[in-house]
Amino acid sequence: MKKMRAHDALRKTFLKFNVQADPYTLMELESFVIISRNKDKNNKNYQSLVSNLELVLTRQEIDNAKDISKKMADFILDLCKDGCE
Repeated sequence: MKKMRAHDALRKTFLKFNVQADPYTLMELESFVIISRNKDKNNKNYQSLVSNLELVLTRQEIDNAKDISKKMADFILDLCKDGCE
């Protein structure tokens, strides 16, 4: 099975959660997705992904940014369960 691109996983996630993101924001988040394949909540890479998603949501003044960013991170990692490139 072909690995999903991190950019595509991010784009699908932002669409699913109805959050806007410009291409540059998605590019900035790609590296966090690639290194965050382990869903362990104590993993620093996972926490970095969640923190950066939360920052994007907070800038857009989205309520419950912390909770939504965790759900988004989990969804992204589910899309990338076979790896992301």
